[in-house]
Parts: sequence; structure tokens; C-alpha cells
Amino acid sequence: MKTPIRFGTDGWRAVIAEGFTFEAVRTAAQAVADYLEEKSESREVAVGYDRRFLSEEFARAAAQVLAGNGVTVYLSPEPCATPHVSYFVRKNDLPLGVVITASHNDYRYNGFKIKERHGGSASPGTTRAVEALLGKNPVVSTSIREGKTSGKIIETPLDEGYEDLVESLVDIRAIRASSLHVVADSMNGVGERRLEHWAASRTCKVETIRHERDVLFGGRAPEPKEEYLDVLRDAVLSGKADLGLATDGDGDRSGGVHADGSIFTPLEMIALLALYLIEVRGQNGVLAATNANTLYLRRIAESTGLPYVNKPVGFKYIAEVMQSQDLLIGGEESGGITVHGYLPERDGILINLLLLEMLVKRGKTSRELLKDLYSRFGEFHFRRKDYPSQPERGLRQAQALAQRPPATLAGLRVESVDTLDGTKLFLSDGSWILFRQSGTEPTLRVYCEAPSEGDIERLMAMGLKALGEADARG
Repeated sequence: MKTPIRFGTDGWRAVIAEGFTFEAVRTAAQAVADYLEEKSESREVAVGYDRRFLSEEFARAAAQVLAGNGVTVYLSPEPCATPHVSYFVRKNDLPLGVVITASHNDYRYNGFKIKERHGGSASPGTTRAVEALLGKNPVVSTSIREGKTSGKIIETPLDEGYEDLVESLVDIRAIRASSLHVVADSMNGVGERRLEHWAASRTCKVETIRHERDVLFGGRAPEPKEEYLDVLRDAVLSGKADLGLATDGDGDRSGGVHADGSIFTPLEMIALLALYLIEVRGQNGVLAATNANTLYLRRIAESTGLPYVNKPVGFKYIAEVMQSQDLLIGGEESGGITVHGYLPERDGILINLLLLEMLVKRGKTSRELLKDLYSRFGEFHFRRKDYPSQPERGLRQAQALAQRPPATLAGLRVESVDTLDGTKLFLSDGSWILFRQSGTEPTLRVYCEAPSEGDIERLMAMGLKALGEADARG
């Protein structure tokens, strides 16, 4: 039985050779070509790919189908970051872009992301329209050679001009003039030595680890979260660095490690950057977060009088805000962040450079800036844990908990329940816990923000128990 192609929170992903096959990629590419035909869009598409197993071959297969349908394809000649595809699409006013990547998923997976003219993830309406065309028409393909000869496949770098955009948003000179010592971790993804390229100088030392290609990613997922950042932590501690900064497999997410080895979470990053943009750069605008993001953004918005919006999980919703409102900063809990002046797209390298600029201009370490944040807005810590769960079961459990929430959890009163995306319980001490079935993989995600690490452990344990009890009663 074939695994169905479904576009979730950010694209379609599946295990290589099980659901993610050449046949499936060609079927998806044919649907993209049919969508352009049906919508009478200009028939041009950018195609990029990451460093995963067979990514280049999958990208070429997609390009052959698109070209076979008369679509002009701008094909990256080498692995590239997802933001580069978005940049190229927007710069050249193309209707769509395709990226062969499974982003932060482990080595078993690959994926198919769609980008739109605005320079960000395709809207739910677009992906639903593409899904509706899957298998409607037979796959038409051509060869790479024929595609190049006819001018329908054009191999070209997708990042020309991208550096100018980044350098217009970050004070690279200030970073290079600093005496920072930074460890960059590309997690064997497309980040390569890009942070080092921009930031390193005679005085600013940048050491890059895991910059080489490894299609197995060291046997783990290229995701900058705590359980996969131990290599970065060891490098920071052994080298006595000021900071460690990581990017995920396709370069659009950030994570890090403080000088003391503790995790520099994306939620800390976005809160500190928001304050930096407001207080040091003097900028303003909307602060936007997804439903699993930190409560700090709301508190910062309230203290500064700036507007705040909360959206379902998925960066595409932040992109929608950026297109309709004057966004200052927005992001998701998994490390995807964007800022005013950039694309409606996340970019791990850009955000990591802004963090370095922030340290230089603030003249404080990341831990010192966190202490300032705690003193002003209260101390809170964040954690996310993932549990294997089939979509039907995870959705059922979350819905049952929303219908039958406990009166208390870990001795704290449950003050309200939010069902914007999953089931989120708000507790009397300001803590919250969210249960949400992943939109891209068979995983139940549990998110929690609480005053201490011990509180998080206790809330997660009691929350899982309440989840099971609510489901059993249902």
C-alpha cells in the first residue's frame, strides 16, 4: 500500500524508500506543474535541495517532470539553504519554488517543500490545491540533457544577491571588530561554514564543527534542540567559548548553547532579540508567535505597548502576519525566526548573526542578558519532548483532554484551556503545557514553559498522566 502524500505544517515528508520514493516525488512534481497550468500562472519554478541522502537525485527527478510539462526550472547546482530558494523566488517573482529537504527530521526522512511568490512557505490553500491534483494526470518527464538543451532546465546558484540582503540587516563590521569566541555547529547540514564566513576576523574567532556532509547526520536528527546539541556543548566548554550557535539540516532554524553549557533556547533568543530591536535599534512593530512559543513575547508587547498576535503552530502563519502587518519579529518554538526587512521566511544564519550583533552592541553575555530578562519579566524555562504517536491517536487524546481537563495539575489550578492548535493548559503560576500532534510526522509533541527545570519535569509527567486519563474516560 502506497503512503499518501500529505502536505502538513511545512511540506510533505516521509521515510526514504517507504513513502518518499522517486515515483512519489515525480507525482508531487506533476501536481505542481498541473497547479501552475490550472492557475494560469507563469510557468517558472526554482528547485533546491539539501545534503540528505539522494536529495540531488530527487531534485533532478522533480526538475525533469516540471521541464517535461513546459515549466522553466532554475535548478541549484549544489545543496543550498531553504531560505536561498525563497529568496530566489521572491527576487525573480516566480510563482513557486520547490525544496527537497526534510529539514530537522532524522536521516531516514526526506521531504518536499513548496515556496510561493512572496518568498515564504506555500499557504494552506496552495498546498491543498496541489494535493487535489495528485495523480490526476499521468507523469510527463524529460531528461536533464533535453531540458538543458531546450532551455527548460537552467542550473544557476539561487543565492546571488542574498549576501547583500543579509548584510543590510546585520552590522557585520561590528561583529568582526569584536573579540567574541564563537562555536558554530552546522549539524552536517547546509549551514557549512556560512556563519564563520560572515563573522570571523583577526579578533573574532569562529570555530565551525560538523560542517562536512554526512547523510546519516551522525546517526541523529539535525535539529538544534537539547538532546542533539551535546557535541556543540562539549566544544563550547572545552574551548571556553562565549557562545555556541547551531543551524538545522536546511539552514532555516537556530539553536544554541551558553558559555556555561546550558541550552540557549529559541524562545530565549526571540525574547532577547525583540528587546534588542526595540531598545537598542529603536524599531517597533508587531510581535508574533505561534501557539507553542514563549509567553515572554506577550509580556514584552504589553510592557512596550506594541501589538502582539498568537498563531497556530507553523511558520507559514508568521509569514501571513508579515505580509499583512508591519512585523518587527516573529517566530516558532522550534527555532524559526524572522525580522523586519527580511523575507516572510525563517533563516538560521541571519538570526545567529543578529544574536552576535546583539551581544556586541549590548556589551553583555547571553547569560547576563537572560538574567536581565528574568528580573524584568519573571523567570521561565522551556522544554519540548516528542513521543511516537499515530496522528489519529494523538489528535484524539488532545481533544479528549480539552473536553475533560483536570481542575489542577501538579498542584496548580488549571485556569484556562486553549485549543487554537492542540490542547494548551494555562496554570495559576503562569506556566503552560501544550499537547499537539505533529503535522509532518507520527509524533505527539509536548511543550511546557515553567519557572524552573524541576517544575517542567513535574508538569510534563503529570500532564501525560492527565492526557491518558482523559482519553481513557472518552
